[in-house]
Amino acid sequence: MTIKTCVIGLGAMGRNHVRVQSDLPGAKLVGASDPSEAARAAAAKSGLAVYDDYRRLFDTEKPDACIVSVPTEVHLPVALEALSRGIHVLVEKPIAPTVADAQKMIDAAKAANRVLMVGQIERFNPAVQELKRVVQAGELGKIFQLHARRLSPFPARIQDVGVILDLATHDIDAMHFVTGSRVVRAFAETARKAHKSCEDLLSGLVRFESGEIGVLDVSWLSPLKLRQLSVVGEGGVVVADYLAQDVVFYKNGKVNDSWEPASHFSGAVEGDMVKRHIAKKEPLRNEHEAFLRAVRGDEPVVVGGEDGLRALQVALAFIESGRSAALQTF
Repeated sequence: MTIKTCVIGLGAMGRNHVRVQSDLPGAKLVGASDPSEAARAAAAKSGLAVYDDYRRLFDTEKPDACIVSVPTEVHLPVALEALSRGIHVLVEKPIAPTVADAQKMIDAAKAANRVLMVGQIERFNPAVQELKRVVQAGELGKIFQLHARRLSPFPARIQDVGVILDLATHDIDAMHFVTGSRVVRAFAETARKAHKSCEDLLSGLVRFESGEIGVLDVSWLSPLKLRQLSVVGEGGVVVADYLAQDVVFYKNGKVNDSWEPASHFSGAVEGDMVKRHIAKKEPLRNEHEAFLRAVRGDEPVVVGGEDGLRALQVALAFIESGRSAALQTF
């Protein structure tokens, strides 16, 4: 079964979606849309049908599924229009600018009986998937802390949201994914140094319902580009590098074959360091393949609207905490 797809929004991420969809087994990219004449002209060079209005694209090409990669503040109208026509939707993160908008999208997808998937791309990163496997397998024993570091230079193209909605949502969702738990309280210190209107630095702290502490260092103020998520537990520390797709296990030297997880943790000493071999693959391609499988009904949606909503709620709590210096609870 070939799925007819389209891409709405031809910015930097939209162009990546076009690239992947153009070479994806089981999909036929039938068109794209963007209000920018320059963006449309660039996309049309490849022979792709390009429209200035996504509604005309829907009318003419009649796609089965669409990828919504427009600015966050207009996710809702585009997604609702697609869902009202029976079109499955993969929407970029964050799912929406507000909780109310996100809930409207979730409700519309349920009413239309169509897939609503959120582009939390790090769930599809092989390094994060291996990290999740290690935790689920009990190799770390009881989990104590997760620490995300996501640093990069300031991207001039991002004007509509700050670093929390644009970047921290990745790590919030990755922490939800790895722990299988939800955040119950959050606190943040934020700053604005280069962005015209929003925060560009976050030092965030969360507590999960299952007891783990999450730490997030996220900013657009570093010339060093860094993407890491580490998990600390009784058995040691596992560090996942999003960019290199490497996973390294620093083992607790006190752990031996007779060690019983969660029974008698008494500290940590340096032990073996093991680099895990994992098959590397572009996370965006993994994401698109999962979307197509969900559209066909071959498997459940990996990152549904509710997952996107939970990440958004924590991100908005960080923003509010940064403004008010108050602890946010859920």
